[in-house]
Amino acid sequence: MLRFASTPQKSLADTLHRALITTLLLLSGMSAFAENRSFDVPPQSLDKALKEWSRQTGLQIFSARKIIENTTSEGVQGDFSEEDALRILLVKSGLYFKKVRNNVYVIIEREEPTPSAGRATTHEYGLEEVVVTSRRRQENIQDSPIAISAFTDVKIAQLGVTELPDIETSVPNLIFVPSPPISGNPAATAVFLRGVGQLDFTINVDPGVGTYVDGVYLGRSVGGVIDLMDLERIEVLRGPQGTLFGRNTIGGAVRLMSKKPEADAYSEFSITLGTDQQTDIQATINHPITDRLLTKTSILKRKRDGYVIDGNGSDLGNDNSTSLRSQWLWQASGGLEARLILDGTRDRENGAANTPLNLFSQGEIPDRVNFGPAGEAAQAGCNTGILDTSRQCFGPAWLQSSHKQTASQFRANSDNDIYGASLTISGDTAGVSLSSVTAWRELESSFQRDSDHTPFNVFATANLQKQRQFSQEFQALGDSFDDTVHWVSGLYYFHEDASELTNVFMPDLRGYPIEGFFDHKASNKNWAVYGEVTFDLSEKTHLTIGARYTDEHKHYSSYQVMRDSGQSNQLIEVLMDEPGQSLRFRKFTTRATLAFDWNLNTKTYATYSQGFKSGGFNSRHLTPSPNLRAIAYQPEYVSQYELGLKHTNADHTFRFNSALFYSDYADIQISTNPSATQTATITQNAAKASISGVELEFAMVPMAHWLIEANLGYLDAHYDKLDQQVNIDPNNAFAWTPEWSGSLTASYTHPFKNGSIFDARFSANFKSDTEGTAENETDVRQESYALGNIQLGYRDETDNWNAAINIDNITDRQYLISANQNQAIGYAEGVYNRGRTWRLTLSRRF
Repeated sequence: MLRFASTPQKSLADTLHRALITTLLLLSGMSAFAENRSFDVPPQSLDKALKEWSRQTGLQIFSARKIIENTTSEGVQGDFSEEDALRILLVKSGLYFKKVRNNVYVIIEREEPTPSAGRATTHEYGLEEVVVTSRRRQENIQDSPIAISAFTDVKIAQLGVTELPDIETSVPNLIFVPSPPISGNPAATAVFLRGVGQLDFTINVDPGVGTYVDGVYLGRSVGGVIDLMDLERIEVLRGPQGTLFGRNTIGGAVRLMSKKPEADAYSEFSITLGTDQQTDIQATINHPITDRLLTKTSILKRKRDGYVIDGNGSDLGNDNSTSLRSQWLWQASGGLEARLILDGTRDRENGAANTPLNLFSQGEIPDRVNFGPAGEAAQAGCNTGILDTSRQCFGPAWLQSSHKQTASQFRANSDNDIYGASLTISGDTAGVSLSSVTAWRELESSFQRDSDHTPFNVFATANLQKQRQFSQEFQALGDSFDDTVHWVSGLYYFHEDASELTNVFMPDLRGYPIEGFFDHKASNKNWAVYGEVTFDLSEKTHLTIGARYTDEHKHYSSYQVMRDSGQSNQLIEVLMDEPGQSLRFRKFTTRATLAFDWNLNTKTYATYSQGFKSGGFNSRHLTPSPNLRAIAYQPEYVSQYELGLKHTNADHTFRFNSALFYSDYADIQISTNPSATQTATITQNAAKASISGVELEFAMVPMAHWLIEANLGYLDAHYDKLDQQVNIDPNNAFAWTPEWSGSLTASYTHPFKNGSIFDARFSANFKSDTEGTAENETDVRQESYALGNIQLGYRDETDNWNAAINIDNITDRQYLISANQNQAIGYAEGVYNRGRTWRLTLSRRF
């Protein structure tokens, strides 16, 4: 039975008008063949009604603010199809809706897509109305009192983003470091946000910025370079996140959400050809089995030659991976929904494109040959074969004339197998939305690299990592007290078992070979309870209070030995920590936000938030550690104060967001090479620091067919005091924290008479000087640089055929994307970018 929610003092005309609409709906048969669901949407402002419709249906809906402001909505109570309920909500407004791809609805004033609808026949730019779930409920990004950048599938395609690190130029104060130092694994990444992050890739170091894929936290940095495949949206939340997410993250969160299976069958296919024989093939098949059981399968095959040649003739930095994702969505009666996602990635690559930046002479070594630039001594001494493993065969003579060559003959590789499964069950009961996310993930990674970049084994490492993780999250959210109190609560459990076998190859001071065997095991457990409550103190004033309690238990054991063939094959115990050590960390953190809506278009907020990252154990020792025990490091903490502004003008052609923040950063965990560890890279707590910064985001439609976008980030990060054991200058800059960064993009679209569309886009981005290490060594410092990129695109009148050509780094600028220096061993190495690249992408939808 169809019925409207009762509204007091309705005129006869209103009653007749609503009765007429109901009759038309029945006569047109719109509901006859559609699946109905129960709706409970009271009469209210149209803006809130549309949000409630979106929440109850789980579908996205976009609208320009100027067409729905000061408009009220009918109420809907009872069983309706999704579209019938939406029609009723719009009865009094005179507006219409269009359904575009992926079950996304757009509110319009006329029967054609608006500019902000994104795809299809769009030929004029507008500012996207992006709906995000950063606060665990659907809301317009401009209404969310949090520093967040979001990218829809349309924007991802427009920006030419193919891997997760590609988004860093579009987010203020975000830095990705692919192939983290001393790993040699291009599938690993270190992420820094607002100066907070981590560089080490070992199983004992947690990421400073959390990555979530379909709500599942990724526990290790290895596997963090994610191929972007059939995504609905990417969200980047800046600042501590703990009161709304399962796993606490101190620096921020990067969330990836894949597109759900849809009721209409379709398939998509694309191929990309480009520089270095790049050939990427991607396919998606959406196949509903029944009206209630929907499936989707996506596959991506990437292949590309490397761009650095080593002494074996291998091409380092190549791509050779296959990724698969299979989704099963069951939509039961009563709004209950279950979504199963299975995914896997297989990499078989030659390793990171590391090259030498500098190779030092070591004056303290008595029998060291001091090589000159010409390298005559190297040729005379090392070609005899007598000193092939000696440190005498090491020095600047092996530096190459190009950043695309290395003399290393230690074979590099990077093999990664990553698998996962998640089951998300959600539904509503008694006005409360409940969800459960159960997930399992497994990682097996083998990678090795050479640091001395000579034909001899001066210093090389090989790693085998294995990790399994299980997580369970329960969450509930709802509204109370006449929709003036909005709350979210959650319970989270995480468990992982990880192991890492590391081999180290190096000679002693006399040239005899030494091989180290490091066998690490870690078991981590984490549970937390968290929640937030937002009070609408008035129509314009909102207070949010959140809290989190975290209990984390870490266990670590290791057996490490060095074998010195120069001493009768003697085994030297470096660390023997069996059955191991345990640490427990318990922390209560809070968050508070006061937001004020000046009007529908301008909002401000002030936030105080706390974050922490637990400590752990150092897993590298080259000489015996004290009592043969692992050296622990303690948690780090941050308290952040933030002021934010979000503004969109009335005609929706101008948007400006800004954030000003200050972070009190204590017990910072940094990666260093102190003399006490005999060159080993370890994590230490560096006492106290302050970080202040500004973030600006801007978008404007100056005229039809044009869109201008820009962002700017500024960071002032400095140490207030340092622990005496940390051997760095207190005036040093933070690693991978440029003072200035930003980008500018200009886009133009031109329609043809037949309805097809041509797009052109130019973007420029820049970074100021960036330090590669906490020690601020000059050899691994990247000077400021700027890049320019061009994209040209075409789509036919049906949007079924699409073509795009991208030229990135048009000036062929070389710059470091990862770097490391070890003064004691005597090397500096880094990974440079690929240089100028081009790619052509053709896609077809069936």
